[in-house]
Amino acid sequence: MATEKPNVIIYTDGAAEPNPGPGGYGVVLLFGKHRKELSAGFELTTNNRMELLAVIIGLEALKKSCTVTVYSDSKYVVDSVENGSVFKWQSNNWMRTKSERAKNSDLWQRFIAAYEKHSVSLKWVPGHHGISENERCDQLAAEATQSNQKASDVGYNPGKMSKITHTQPGEPCRGCGTALIKRTPKRKKRKPGQSYYFEWYLFCTGCKAMYMVESAKREYDADNSMFSDIN
Repeated sequence: MATEKPNVIIYTDGAAEPNPGPGGYGVVLLFGKHRKELSAGFELTTNNRMELLAVIIGLEALKKSCTVTVYSDSKYVVDSVENGSVFKWQSNNWMRTKSERAKNSDLWQRFIAAYEKHSVSLKWVPGHHGISENERCDQLAAEATQSNQKASDVGYNPGKMSKITHTQPGEPCRGCGTALIKRTPKRKKRKPGQSYYFEWYLFCTGCKAMYMVESAKREYDADNSMFSDIN
């Protein structure tokens, strides 16, 4: 008689602020009465890389084959797996199209290696909606992002694009060339350990890229009610 696989629940979250910029991930693993939390920060990375790495770290932490439910608020991660895109990229030697390589292929290869060891189901959950374990992962990721002890994301290679800084609406998106527009983010509850936020950002209506602008950075006052510029 086959032994039934242990049932494990994993919550994950990742962050980079600005994006690209310093980042981190947070993971909560649940098995019966057992609980484990994992997190780490990186000097320069992206939000999507941290979201994906969080799932990888959670799966890699399992010592035996398990039935796993992963909860993530990243549509990039969940949709890429659930709609089969990542497996198509794999079969096409990590090419998204004939001329374009799939982004984050180094992490996707690592993900598949961990994914295939288990029976995994990925579930999308909305972020900042009071889901306690998701909120805890968010807190862990934020603390890791602002930690003084951050590693190098050796797989992240922005190349020359990292030197391009957008500052004003109307500038061409570095990804697709569409003129950028200015947008104001929805006001969110301050994360534990968060010292600043962005009053506005630049958005590409073509490829949906977001660019955080240094001049839009604002610092929280101690009472959370007033804000001042970071110079």
